[in-house]
Amino acid sequence: MPTKPNSTSAPADLTAEEPYPPIEYAWYVVGVLTLLYVFSFMDRYILSLLVGPIRRDLGISDTGMSLLMGFSFAVFYSLFGIPLGRLADSRSRRTLIAIGCVVWSLMTAGCGLARNYLRLLLLRMGVGIGEATLSPSAYSLITDYFPKERWPRR
Repeated sequence: MPTKPNSTSAPADLTAEEPYPPIEYAWYVVGVLTLLYVFSFMDRYILSLLVGPIRRDLGISDTGMSLLMGFSFAVFYSLFGIPLGRLADSRSRRTLIAIGCVVWSLMTAGCGLARNYLRLLLLRMGVGIGEATLSPSAYSLITDYFPKERWPRR
């Protein structure tokens, strides 16, 4: 009895399509994401270079500065990283990264214009939320651009 052809198999010419972009483009994306991470890292730690002038201008105590540099950023970065990572699995990661960059850039600019401690604290929280979009979205995006056999081994 003749066998029926498998209806789920596609012709060879349709499956020859490359599922990943060219390797040069993939590395270009990694370069852009690395540059964004460098800006994120600088933005995260720039406040530590400005402790003296900020304390003097706003009359902030050591405890207040530690809240600005640690708590306000780290807690919101960590808490929002989880739902934003989940969002990166279901939405456009490029759009999410772009929105995050705009948010953290505007919040950073706002920090430079803040005239009181509470406003500066709230803006630093916004910086943490904006930067929380980058890591989960970037890691997920990179896995889409490289085949699994090119991922690092443990």
